[in-house]
Amino acid sequence: GVVHAFNALTGATVWETTVGGAIVASPAVDRNTVYIAAGNGTLWALNAATGAVQCSFTLPTVPPQTGPGHIQASPVVGHLHQGGSTVFFGDEGTGERTNAGHEWAITGVGSKVGGCKQVWVFNTFLNRGPGNNRTGSWSSPALAKDSTGRWLLVFGTSNPDDAVYALDATTGAEVWRFQTAQLTGDEDVGAGPTIGSPGVNGFTDGVVYIDGKDRIEYALDLLTGAQIWSFDMQADSGLTTNSVSTAALVGNNVVVGYAGYVYDFNATTGAKVWRTATPVGTIFASPSISGAIGDQVGFVGDQTGDEYAFALSDGSEVFSFHVGHKILASTAISDGMIFFAAGNGMLYALH
Repeated sequence: GVVHAFNALTGATVWETTVGGAIVASPAVDRNTVYIAAGNGTLWALNAATGAVQCSFTLPTVPPQTGPGHIQASPVVGHLHQGGSTVFFGDEGTGERTNAGHEWAITGVGSKVGGCKQVWVFNTFLNRGPGNNRTGSWSSPALAKDSTGRWLLVFGTSNPDDAVYALDATTGAEVWRFQTAQLTGDEDVGAGPTIGSPGVNGFTDGVVYIDGKDRIEYALDLLTGAQIWSFDMQADSGLTTNSVSTAALVGNNVVVGYAGYVYDFNATTGAKVWRTATPVGTIFASPSISGAIGDQVGFVGDQTGDEYAFALSDGSEVFSFHVGHKILASTAISDGMIFFAAGNGMLYALH
């Protein structure tokens, strides 16, 4: 329940702000504001320099829930018009069995009408389960402009809907929905979508790359939601695990973690370019890529407590660093250093 800011060079604490409720989502930073969500159902806007609370938005209690929904998705911030910024995020309800989650848009700090005020809310999911109260979202949304110039908010949904949605980011109206494979009854789409903008890699409409617990990586048309290609990572690896790693798109490479592997797919065709050679601990984190073209390195942590660096060219290991505690969060890269947090409550910085 505490948000920490550290000096990136020394690790010294700059500020700490207690917000309450478990924090499992990454923050979004826009100008001088840090937006971060807590599991108690509140989205906080903090001054990036001091940690002071600028505003907050607490989810309303929606029956049959007895309290606000839990926010596990990271927010995304957009500047869609001259009226100021908009913050988008989803919630999963109070739990999967009584899930009544929503997708939200609220005003950002500096908005003409004030910060942290509701703009729209969406929860007309197609499959909502018994009692109309189970589907929500813990997929961190992506904001993208489609080939018509319209801003879309793209995200995945939980049981029993198990789908990918694109909403008009200005109005919250549904634009398209894609149904992922429903194999066992637990195929949440928990990974965040990765966007290839219109025109990139030859796709006029743009592409959404996303995976879910069906263990399949999909490429979907950003404008229509139609499937372009898919790759079954369970069938290829022979391993079964939850697939929640958000892909990295680097040139024509889609890089994503699954089970104990990192995969590289051709972004245009979906063909496997390479798969790391030896399974390591289960990877839930999202890969981060850095470096000059032709000399790029990826970083990702695993459940056995190892941070790995791999060459984007062929997936070969560059180095590993053992901390012995689960690494669930993605790696941040800045000024020749990488930063990651582990399950022992420590933040690490490596050259």
